[in-house]
Amino acid sequence: MTRLFFVALLSAALTGPALAQLQLGERPIKRTEVAAVAKAQFAEMDADKDGSVSPSEFERYRAKQNAGPDQGRGLTHIGRSWFDKCDTDGDGRVSVAEAIARPLGLFDMADADGDGVASLAEQQLASIFIK
Repeated sequence: MTRLFFVALLSAALTGPALAQLQLGERPIKRTEVAAVAKAQFAEMDADKDGSVSPSEFERYRAKQNAGPDQGRGLTHIGRSWFDKCDTDGDGRVSVAEAIARPLGLFDMADADGDGVASLAEQQLASIFIK
């Protein structure tokens, strides 16, 4: 995987302490960590706390992200197509399960031996095959 692919993989990352622990290429990354940061970012996006992210909540989050000092680059980035890719049932809302499924699916592709950890070697190998 390219570094950008891993950024997409962990696009559910937050700023602050959670993000500081998920620097790519520095240490193995656990599947449980990816799930935890995806859930935390989902909670931040779900402004009305109804258990789903609407298009307007997503757009507000993106505007906030783009106004930040790093403009949502790197592991903090949620791309403009995030909503469409995550709304797999097409109901116009993204549930926490849908939001977590995408980064975990990408993680599982990188975790070649299926042990729940993307080792440095797996991160390196994945960067070769996914461009």
